[in-house]
Amino acid sequence: MRYLKVTAQDRSGNGQADTVILHFYQRCSEGIDELIHETVAVDIDADRKVDFKFAGDINQDGTCDTVDSLLLKAFANTFLKLNWFNPGESWQRTLVMVGLYDYPQGPPNRVQLNFLNRRSPLRKPSLIYQAAGYDVDGNGVVEAFSRIDVDRNGVVNQSDQELVRHLCNSFLAFKWYEKPRLEE
Repeated sequence: MRYLKVTAQDRSGNGQADTVILHFYQRCSEGIDELIHETVAVDIDADRKVDFKFAGDINQDGTCDTVDSLLLKAFANTFLKLNWFNPGESWQRTLVMVGLYDYPQGPPNRVQLNFLNRRSPLRKPSLIYQAAGYDVDGNGVVEAFSRIDVDRNGVVNQSDQELVRHLCNSFLAFKWYEKPRLEE
């Protein structure tokens, strides 16, 4: 199984996220998941917009190009709005995203977002809250969303749904999911 682990950090110490780090993992049966790809986006001037990015081949199409850069920028700009970040260079809070299938054909019809908090380096992270986006018609675009306060402003509103929509559709554009195995 493939999953994306995202961490935002406030490295400048100004009270808001300025660095977004994406780790693309492949779950291994041996117990230790393999880090396949890493990308970084940085907001230098605290305007919640990415100024520098290091994408690589983020959509797994075999080339590092403008599309990869734009995909990372769109995802990171959305993630910076979540208010889910760590002080300094810590890794306590993370978001884990995974594509899930209810049907054997097409792209995943569900994207799950798990917001995790590791209170101690010795403990497993705790699930703080969860959101999801659903592709109800199988066209590869998420149209329905769980209602949750993902931007942590105390109100569940249209802004939260837009954030979930952008994160889920960006995740699907990365193509970081495995095709379901058809039973023969």
